[in-house]
Amino acid sequence: MLSSSILSPSDCSAQALADFEKLVIEGGAVDPEGLTQRIRNSSRLLFLREPDGQLVGVGALKHPRSSYRNAVFAKARATAPSDRYPVELGWVVVAKLHQVRGLSARIIGELLALAKNENVFATTRVHDRAMRFASVHGFEPNGNPYPSGRGYNLVLYLHNAAPRSTREHEPTINYPLSSCLQEKQEKANNRVGDLK
Repeated sequence: MLSSSILSPSDCSAQALADFEKLVIEGGAVDPEGLTQRIRNSSRLLFLREPDGQLVGVGALKHPRSSYRNAVFAKARATAPSDRYPVELGWVVVAKLHQVRGLSARIIGELLALAKNENVFATTRVHDRAMRFASVHGFEPNGNPYPSGRGYNLVLYLHNAAPRSTREHEPTINYPLSSCLQEKQEKANNRVGDLK
């Protein structure tokens, strides 16, 4: 059974960050220049692993600079203002040997559950499979396809935050914490206990 963990980059080991970056680069849809720092600047990283620890999929929630968001929305000739979509879903990659198992859908679903109170944008290549995944998760295309600069076109997708009335009735999703985070929590609990 696969397990997922969603962590802040600052809570990840150097090896975990390197593994994340390697899988993103293997996915082939991202310019590797500056990727290390962009990963470190992300809000949350999702790691999907086999029971033996093998990394089989990744994804991220990012809060990109307004200049980047504005450029993406302008290139797509979006009809919605970029400032309404502060969060970007990206770097959803599944290792080649594990594709066609619905793992991308799982990664997208888990990250969107974490960002359910925020408007989210994403870009993906123009091809039917990616468009089906985007639509299944409530993303809608906006604007027009535009050149990626890497030999293919991209489509901008927008996902709106859940309405307030449905947020209250949704279950809370608890993700397993890394052992590092568990240790931090235990230390914090011990400090609080010492103060009593």
